[in-house]
Amino acid sequence: MLVIGICDSETSVRSLLTGFAERYRRETGTHLQLLSYSSGEKLLKNYMLDLDLVFLEIPLRKMNGLAIAKRIRQQDVRVRIVFLTTVLSYVLEAYEAGGNNYLLKPLSYAKFCRELTRAMEEKDDVQALCVLEENKSGIYKIYLHQILYIETDQKHTLIHTEQENIVSYRQMKQHEALFAGTSLVRCHAAYLVNLRYFQKLEGAVLTLTDGTQIPVSRGRRAFVVEQIRRYGFSFHPQGKEEDPR
Repeated sequence: MLVIGICDSETSVRSLLTGFAERYRRETGTHLQLLSYSSGEKLLKNYMLDLDLVFLEIPLRKMNGLAIAKRIRQQDVRVRIVFLTTVLSYVLEAYEAGGNNYLLKPLSYAKFCRELTRAMEEKDDVQALCVLEENKSGIYKIYLHQILYIETDQKHTLIHTEQENIVSYRQMKQHEALFAGTSLVRCHAAYLVNLRYFQKLEGAVLTLTDGTQIPVSRGRRAFVVEQIRRYGFSFHPQGKEEDPR
């Protein structure tokens, strides 16, 4: 599935891209989740890390699309950001803000399709994200989606997967940097947890779908809550549009 965000103050533009998405779905059979916003503030308020592609207007009525993009990039390095505008004067600033492409309105269906294709290719690359871990027992190829959590284990770290536990000689901060921008989140000095397997958070304890309980430090709890909300637990019904008021 491809999750697409449309952020534009013009109802006609949101309707056009929604129509493109429906056409693309019919022609390719691709399952699309479409989220539509009339302002950058609403996009940021409801932002989730499962977004694969965002069409973002420059400028927006209140908060400039460039500023919105910078805010998005602070929390999500993976999402593809495509700016939509009627002028060429923002090109340099758009790329400096973290944009992947810059397209003039009105957007054609062919260009819309190219952006979806690129987003799908990039998503495939992320889903294929893996690391090689080598220890005294052997060499292991571990995919992100296989990891439940990582914890410190004396002088080393321990990677817990659904199949086995693997000793790693990487430090926790190295794991954190390696998986930055993914569903693997630092919730404690001694733990990285994969929110893909989140079930519930009660007090200072985060429970995974397999029943494993992970401590959440007081200083990191607010950040963890924010990531839980943004990582796919705030999905709107398919095709739902935010109230433009």
